Amino acid sequence: MGSTSASRAHVILEAVRYTTDGEIPSLRQLAAERPDTLKLETTLRILLTYLPVGLKPELYTEFLRDLPTISSYPLRQIPSSSRKPVQHDFSDDEARKRVRRLHLTPLVNSSDRYNQDADPLTLFLLHQAHRIDAETGSLELASQLLEPFVDHSETLRTWMISHLLPLLRLDYEYYPHSGPAHSLSEFERLDGASAVQNLLSKAVQQSDPSDTQKIGRDLRGLVGPWMYGERSRKRRKLGLKVRRQSSVTSDSVAHVQESLSNASDGSGWSHVNEWLVDFSLRDFQRAVDAATQWDGPSDVDYGDWAIENLAERKDDTPTATRRYEQAALASIYATNTSSLETIIGSHRTLLQVAKLVGFDQPSDLQRTDSVISSAISNDFLTKLSPAHLLRNALLSAENPLTLPTQQSINLLNLILASAYRLVHMGNIKATRNVAELMLFGNEIDQITELRTTLHRQKAKRKDEGVWASIRRQILWLRDPDQESPISEHSRGVFGRMTISALEVELLQAILDGGCYNLAVDIYLRPKNPPLPARTVEDSILETVWAAYDAASNGNRTRGDIRKASEMIHAFREYFPDSTSFSRVSALLSATHAISFYSLTLQHGVPFRPVNIRAHKDPLSLIGRILGQNTQSYTHLDNLLEIGQNLVAAGLTQQSHELSKDNLTTPNTATEQDLVIARRRIIRMAIEAALEEDDFDTAYSYVVNRLRESDPAKAAFSNDESKKAAPHDDISWRAAYQAGCYSSTKSNRLTLRRLEQRLELLSEALVLAPPTALSEVLTAWQNCEQELITQIAREAAEDEKWNEKGDRSVPGGFTADSEPVVQKSRDPARGALVEEAPIGLFDVARGAAAALSKSTFPLRNGTRADLESPAKAARGRPLSSGSAGSSDEGNISGAGEPGRVRKRDMVSNMVTGGLVSGIGWVIGESLLLST
Repeated sequence: MGSTSASRAHVILEAVRYTTDGEIPSLRQLAAERPDTLKLETTLRILLTYLPVGLKPELYTEFLRDLPTISSYPLRQIPSSSRKPVQHDFSDDEARKRVRRLHLTPLVNSSDRYNQDADPLTLFLLHQAHRIDAETGSLELASQLLEPFVDHSETLRTWMISHLLPLLRLDYEYYPHSGPAHSLSEFERLDGASAVQNLLSKAVQQSDPSDTQKIGRDLRGLVGPWMYGERSRKRRKLGLKVRRQSSVTSDSVAHVQESLSNASDGSGWSHVNEWLVDFSLRDFQRAVDAATQWDGPSDVDYGDWAIENLAERKDDTPTATRRYEQAALASIYATNTSSLETIIGSHRTLLQVAKLVGFDQPSDLQRTDSVISSAISNDFLTKLSPAHLLRNALLSAENPLTLPTQQSINLLNLILASAYRLVHMGNIKATRNVAELMLFGNEIDQITELRTTLHRQKAKRKDEGVWASIRRQILWLRDPDQESPISEHSRGVFGRMTISALEVELLQAILDGGCYNLAVDIYLRPKNPPLPARTVEDSILETVWAAYDAASNGNRTRGDIRKASEMIHAFREYFPDSTSFSRVSALLSATHAISFYSLTLQHGVPFRPVNIRAHKDPLSLIGRILGQNTQSYTHLDNLLEIGQNLVAAGLTQQSHELSKDNLTTPNTATEQDLVIARRRIIRMAIEAALEEDDFDTAYSYVVNRLRESDPAKAAFSNDESKKAAPHDDISWRAAYQAGCYSSTKSNRLTLRRLEQRLELLSEALVLAPPTALSEVLTAWQNCEQELITQIAREAAEDEKWNEKGDRSVPGGFTADSEPVVQKSRDPARGALVEEAPIGLFDVARGAAAALSKSTFPLRNGTRADLESPAKAARGRPLSSGSAGSSDEGNISGAGEPGRVRKRDMVSNMVTGGLVSGIGWVIGESLLLST
């Protein structure tokens, strides 16, 4: 049966057999003979279903090209030896049944992601390319099939450029050794963001940091072609949305039409912009490479497939390019990286954006004479807010900070120049942080940042050239255009700070760096210095106190105390009348002297100089020195000098109270503080001596040093001195404590020790207030009783020794007699036997007699009566055995004119104390009796 007379079913089955066997010439001949049966769509469906995918496309591409018009071609005879005859052994009904079981693949499928309105040949080519990729994984075969038909339709061209070309370059040209990334079907299912991520993933994952060209190449050769089909994809999605709506209102239709009209606005590039900003957060340097190597949506490599259509696409790029330029600026603000390389890379990106926009190139970061901030208008700055720096607002079309305008580029250049200078001064900050500080920071924030910047320059000590340069840089950071310093605020990083506050911080930093000559040249010697002299003095003192408080050792030859001393010495000549300088000098001297002693505070904390300033009563530290350093009480002069310097420094508790209450003038307050401090230190030394059982030193301090510290005794007759002298509650306690001291060690000179104690108690009676007299008198009485007991004991021992000597006859020794050895005698014993103790009643009567002399001078009878006990005491005979005593307290010869006994001197001292204490009571009684 010939093909011309065969039924339609037999023809179709014959075409299927030719297709299955890959006999394209036979199929071509059959299609030419029976065009009524093998129509275009039917033939394409047979080929799509049964054509072997491994068959070389070159064998049937010509047939496909001629297939739409094959009926108009003349028949071509095929050699009989080549064409197998077809034997139809079944009926037409059987043939029709077999045709129904063929299940030919349809050309139109609603699940496909390309345009279903395309012509049948385009649909066949797209389906066949997917079959080849799915079954063989060879995109080269698919490319060989489609490339001859690239000009067949715009749909096919767009699909080839946007889908096939990126995958071909990704798997075969750019990264041939990494293996296939996606199949055609998988790649078609990717949305915009996922597609961009996958196309650029291999460039991002490259481990060679020196290869900086791949990201720009992939943006140009992979992402750019993929974006070629973005308009078609968007139109297809919107059209599918319309078809799926069962009922469409007029508003919905208007919305869809508006979306379709905006399909070519370049919005698909927003995925690239988002990727660039996100990538800058992860690897800013490579993001800079991408931004500087790629010129945006207009810079796309379509290969040879879209040369004729590039002009049609240029109208879509201006908006997309502007958005890309905004993304490049946004990537600079988005990064959290802070380094010099980041700032330089940001400036490279800024130069690239300015070139794309067509603006003048921003100035170099290192230039300090360029005018930057004056090109920024106030209206532009007032539009800015902190919300514009948020991550989700950087790509907003209404963000003036990232929109590529001349104002935004100038502002970013100023921010980068400021960050560049901060980095060179050791303060590394991200661009966004610098922008926040410059645009929205308050004065406190800027002062804090300035101090941080200056603090990191501490290593550059005593380099005046470096510090002069740092000062110039800081002044530039406040006012980049170097306008008049009279202006309160400027546009720099430190623009919210006043010029005086900025200069104070600079002065303190220069002082902390040890550049004293530079500070003098800038702030003291000029006719019009940046700061007034009073402010300079206060800044110097504040720096001195900062160094003092930071010191760990008080020695002025080391550490921060040395720095403070050098500062005071360097500037003292410029402030000769400064009281504050004198106080600081005194404190440094006291601190230096204290450093030679071992001193530990509570809980084992070592002493630091700042403890002196922080202590409520710095004089009490001397007590700790005495308690922690053995024999340190013998250094009384050194301790007194420390106390004197503490008073001169104005740190004693008394000076604080006086200055707070304004009770006296500063000079008087200092004198009184010196007296009180001297007494306190002497008392602490006395207590320390007694703690170490050194009664002799304590006795010497009471007798010699306490009396010297009493100005009222030195000028006893001057009433003004008495009034000016402060109340003394220290001296009598020191004398009383020493008088009550009883040594735990055995002492041979017991009587002498008791006599010294009585003398100390008498001193306490003279100095004690009336309320304490009873306590002191009780101690006196106890000590006197001890003295009487001791005298009686020694007298009994002497009598016993004498009696034993009287019973012995010279030369007549018995066998049981023992040699008599004379006991060693106390050198002071004779004088003390001579001077019998005075009773407490006699002391009281003597006090009454002294009071009556000053109160009733005309009553001779009463005066004589009161003086009789003292005369009787002085008239007592002396024992002959004590006349030869050599003790320094013994007064020889009671009957010798003009000589007064020791006991009478003590009695007179006690009487003087009693006159001011209880004498007024006796006087009142005498007045009443009169």
